[in-house]
Amino acid sequence: MKTLIIATLAVTSLAGVAHAGVSDFQFLEAARCRGLAVSEGLGKLDTASIDTFLRDEAATRTLAVKASATRKMSEATKVADSADGDKKAKLLAEREGGCAVYLAGSK
Repeated sequence: MKTLIIATLAVTSLAGVAHAGVSDFQFLEAARCRGLAVSEGLGKLDTASIDTFLRDEAATRTLAVKASATRKMSEATKVADSADGDKKAKLLAEREGGCAVYLAGSK
């Protein structure tokens, strides 16, 4: 995860360049999904495809968006690792539902 965070923050910001295919909101959503995917508490998934997606998409993001993505990943993992009961079930449902598009090929 440290490698992805460093790579995400190290990519040079290209102001004014159109994003490759997803909005900043979708990029941040994918970052959260990546955090849920690496959670020990939810059961780790293979993250190769989402890592590639995030790396490719990070190339056109501002530094602020990349920093926010890094925070979202960390926060999602932290929350998921400590979740139990209904909270854990809700996070698993999010990972299997809304995150499925970003995690396709990673299971």
